Amino acid sequence: MLCTLLLLLVNIGTIKAAEPGYTVTEYYMSSAITADGKWTTADEWHDAPMFSLGTPKVAVWEYKMDSSGGSGPYVMEYLIEFADHTNDPGDRWQICLDGLNDGGTAPKTDDIKFEIEGHTTLKTYNGNGVGWTAAAYTPTWKDNLTSSPHDPAIHYVFEMRWDKGAASWGANTPPHGLRIAMYDASNPSQGWVAWPPEAISKDNPSRWGAISGFDVTYPEGLTIPVMLLVSAVAMLAGSYYLRKRPKTTNLTPTKL
Repeated sequence: MLCTLLLLLVNIGTIKAAEPGYTVTEYYMSSAITADGKWTTADEWHDAPMFSLGTPKVAVWEYKMDSSGGSGPYVMEYLIEFADHTNDPGDRWQICLDGLNDGGTAPKTDDIKFEIEGHTTLKTYNGNGVGWTAAAYTPTWKDNLTSSPHDPAIHYVFEMRWDKGAASWGANTPPHGLRIAMYDASNPSQGWVAWPPEAISKDNPSRWGAISGFDVTYPEGLTIPVMLLVSAVAMLAGSYYLRKRPKTTNLTPTKL
């Protein structure tokens, strides 16, 4: 009951994803990041939820929002960690966004694709109704072969920051369609790995997931005083419920 109440208080405007069951909440960051392709601090990404890619898992990714300027800018921040540890010209990172979350079976003008080629070259695109045309977006990004709190082995860590105010979507608040994907050229049999798994195609926004709504702080990023307060409220609520609950007789024990 308490958890339901808290969710009602903090969750705003969630919607069904383009690909059912794949939604992300846009949590506001409590730890600033440096887009340098590594964990600059030990807690740099612990204030964002983590999602997996691949079966078995070969990558993880995280997303959060930096709106520390108050009314803007609205900087989208992404972390992707891939088990690949080979530097190949054919390696790819892709982040695709459907600004209006209006789906469709071909990229529209509100759709954006960021693609990193071979760990060196950024290319950005807008949809045109049938495919993609070159655009001039300028995110800050970097990837590195390094270890991280997610994986002590050497692997690729990718970070990107981008102000979605540059997109002219008309509204900076979710929902937005979202696709995360990567390709390891040293493992062609694996092919593209994407979130959602059905979003292998970069050209079909109707199969992408969604940034469905926004929230203030990711629960694991709560400060110790706030966590203690929430725990105290939960204990008081539980104590009150137990005191008020009527006695029940003739209970039959059940073996587990």
